[in-house]
Amino acid sequence: MKDKNNSRFKRIAAAISEMFRAKEKASPAEPVTAPTTKVVTPTPAVSPISHPISQPTHTSSTPASSDHIIEMKHVTKVFDGIKVIDDENFYVRRGEFLTLLGPSGCGKSTTLRMIAGFETPSSGDIILDGRDIVPVPPYKRPVNTVFQHYALFPNLDVYGNVAFGLKLKRVPVPLKRKDGTPILKINRSKIHYYRKQIERFQKDPVISAEEKEQRIAQFQAEIDRLKATPEPAYRNRRLTNQEIDDKVMRALQIVDLDNMEDRSISTLSGGQQQRVAIARAICLEPKILLLDEPLGALDLKMRKDMQLEPKEMHRKLGITFIYVTHDQEEALTMSDRVMVMSNGLIQQIGTPTEIYNEPKNAFVADFIGDSNIYNGTYLGNRKVRFLGREFACIDDFAPNERVDVVVRPEDVELSATADQETISGRIDTRVFKGIFFQYSIMVGKEEVIVKSTHAFDEGATVNMKIAPDSIHIMKKELSINIFTDGVIDKKNCLTIGSATFDIDVTKILANSKVDSDGYLCQDGKRYDLTDLKVVATVKPEDIAITDDTSQAQVTGTVDSVVWKGDHYLLVVRTSDDEDYVVSTPYSFTTDDT
Repeated sequence: MKDKNNSRFKRIAAAISEMFRAKEKASPAEPVTAPTTKVVTPTPAVSPISHPISQPTHTSSTPASSDHIIEMKHVTKVFDGIKVIDDENFYVRRGEFLTLLGPSGCGKSTTLRMIAGFETPSSGDIILDGRDIVPVPPYKRPVNTVFQHYALFPNLDVYGNVAFGLKLKRVPVPLKRKDGTPILKINRSKIHYYRKQIERFQKDPVISAEEKEQRIAQFQAEIDRLKATPEPAYRNRRLTNQEIDDKVMRALQIVDLDNMEDRSISTLSGGQQQRVAIARAICLEPKILLLDEPLGALDLKMRKDMQLEPKEMHRKLGITFIYVTHDQEEALTMSDRVMVMSNGLIQQIGTPTEIYNEPKNAFVADFIGDSNIYNGTYLGNRKVRFLGREFACIDDFAPNERVDVVVRPEDVELSATADQETISGRIDTRVFKGIFFQYSIMVGKEEVIVKSTHAFDEGATVNMKIAPDSIHIMKKELSINIFTDGVIDKKNCLTIGSATFDIDVTKILANSKVDSDGYLCQDGKRYDLTDLKVVATVKPEDIAITDDTSQAQVTGTVDSVVWKGDHYLLVVRTSDDEDYVVSTPYSFTTDDT
């Protein structure tokens, strides 16, 4: 028998969840005739956190502006035939602190590497100060990057590490004739670079012929321009010792490491080493500083202590920061704007307040902070139905439209007394969080997570009130099924509502297996998954419809039917108020049961 001591796994689940995702492909649906009973049989993908919705809700079409230092225009990146960035469009304002936020593998670091020049887009343009920099090599771009692992030289002191790049830097000095006129020449080194790029793209087996032709034409245009337009000739000189010293000391002052220039790297804390890495980057005076999870190598306490430092450095420098992280708290704390990504798609761009209070879809709502997400029906006249009753709201949708409803745990008020505006539930669990209690309250089969300073006992019946402006309504996503209320049972099966599905739990942790006692094992450690809360995603095409009820896992009523040109997209609602989006070539009508 399994023991119930799974608290250790549950404590680390949130930390490891972003690294792993399970996908289990369902068998294709067998052709069926239009049944009288609709039975959906999904094959879910499961993970301890929510996962991406497949369609973006933000696409920037903003025209070029002098206020925009960087613009990504229809940028796509393909690795081994897989699109890791799909038609990316966004801009970064001059002097802005923009954070790219999302789970591991969503494409945020790839986006950063394309801006830095370490990766070349398969298609699209990257515009920096009005010029496409895709053909420009990394060392020619006015950007510097700080990585998670700082790559400091242990044999050099703080000064030596910060000065390292400056000692290699060359300052161009224009060459002139005796009469003072500039000497012009064709830049053959650039021509050689672009020819090498053409050769690379010609040999690339992954990029489509159309994209290949577009990119090669772009490089050839640069070659033709260089041949036709001689450029001023330069000689390069090194920086003087005084110039290096001035730049190093200014950079150390900005990162609060002045008077520490003689310290050995090995004597510095993790936070101090991070500052050295940033000082080394900013002393080269880039227009844009790229930071790829720079706090990732620090322990949790130090990460929290350091969260405000990049923002303070940004204020002192006044240059553009583009910051990559999977930590929602970091993103909301530091940023002027946040760009949420998943599966290579931009889900939403906005200020931290907009992202938190006005999420555009269920993925953003679930990924940013804690959320209660419910299937609902907009009734009209600022009324929405969820949790089995009607609530007043401030959003407006078409009458009887199915919607996703989001309520933040801190926006639910608890009371021991009932009135017409409250809904009652039973406290299932209570956890003390230091300054508040976190409750899991059951309303029928639905769970409501509540954060409150009021103390109630487990098992008690309480009344909840949700103000109209605390109810956020979103258009229901029809491109993928996202079930935020999944639970792993003691048999390692997935439960959604009253339905149970067999899944491969080894997809939750990489290189894991299930032992004879039912534990999930990885690297010599055993984890009991019982009662682990997960979010499952299922593609509509991976759900089969059949009229054979003996094969049924879920039954429901057709709520809506949409013709998509070559197939129908159905929304089937179960008795548990779970919505299943199903793709089928067959025609059905609403209210079929």
